[in-house]
Order: sequence, then structure tokens, then C-alpha cells
Amino acid sequence: MGTRHLIAVQLDGQYRIAQYGQWDGYPGAAGATALKFLRKMNRPEFEKKLRAASFCADADWAEIKAKIEREHLSESWQKVWPELSRDTGAEILQRVQDAQPGIKLRNQIDFAANSLMCEWGYVVDLDANTFEVFAGFQKEPLPEGDRFANFKPTDPREAVEGYYQIRRIASYPLGKLPTQERLERDCDPPDED
Repeated sequence: MGTRHLIAVQLDGQYRIAQYGQWDGYPGAAGATALKFLRKMNRPEFEKKLRAASFCADADWAEIKAKIEREHLSESWQKVWPELSRDTGAEILQRVQDAQPGIKLRNQIDFAANSLMCEWGYVVDLDANTFEVFAGFQKEPLPEGDRFANFKPTDPREAVEGYYQIRRIASYPLGKLPTQERLERDCDPPDED
């Protein structure tokens, strides 16, 4: 199901992964994938790969798109560059850990600015040793100092009146991750009556 979300990893004070996901962004899907990865993560290896990774410059992305067109890869390009695909979602965590050093990624962190479109967000903060869950559909401004409080859509056409950034609804220490059941229970929105 099309449930748009963001998967991000912060290390050394900067986002090293900022992946837009198109499908199954719910805690029971993307959240479960992230939890599964975090439970078995080889942290030294993962941090090494994160530090070697970089975001595609506009020119890199334009070159890849030209190659897709030139080689008629419109149906299969995501198999060649799954790390750049919206279909990868939370599996990007494992892909980065398994990749050769120097993987190129897309920087889509600004998606957090539009809570109408970004329905869920997951941030692995390796500096703070936390796993944070964010919810979309926010109609109140975030308090100053919240992770995404100062984020603005990069394209003014993406700004939607009455909607703000995604809001943190749960945070867990990496050394004390929740069960999948608890994650889903903690993130289940209350019924509106």
C-alpha cells in the first residue's frame, strides 16, 4: 500500500541516509524492517559504510536518469540501483551495511517538512543512540528545537497550508529497543470521536 515515509540515519552530526519510501511506511512494515535491522546491526561496519557513503549531486542523478533512458532501463533500473529507489524503503539500512564502501544515496531529508505527504518517519540517531518514530498529518507547529522544526519544503509547490513537519511520537534507546508489538501499540494513533 502506498504509505509514504522517510528513513534517516544521523552520524557525526549529519544525516548519512535520508531515503524516501513509497510503500508500507507503517510501524508494522517499515518500522518492523528498521527494528529487525537494528537488532542485528554490525555497528562498526555500518558506521564505516555510512562514513564512506555520499549523496548524489544533481549532476550524478541527472547522469543516472540519462543512462536509464539511453539504455531503456525504465522497467529495470531499480534492480541496478536499488539504493536510489523509492521501493527500497527501510531495506536501505541493510543495503548500506552490505554495500561496498562509497555507496551513493539520494538526500531526501526535506521530505520531513511536509507531513501531509510524509505519513511516517524513522530516524536512527547513532550520535544519541536512539531510534525515533515520527508521524505525519501534523496541523500544529513543532516546538522550537524539535528535530524537524526548522525544515521547509525545498519546492514551494510542496508546501501545503495547514500542515507542518512530521512530529516525533516515540523514541527508544538503541540498547533497549521495543518489541514489534510495543512499537505498534506506542505509535497507534488514538481514535478520533
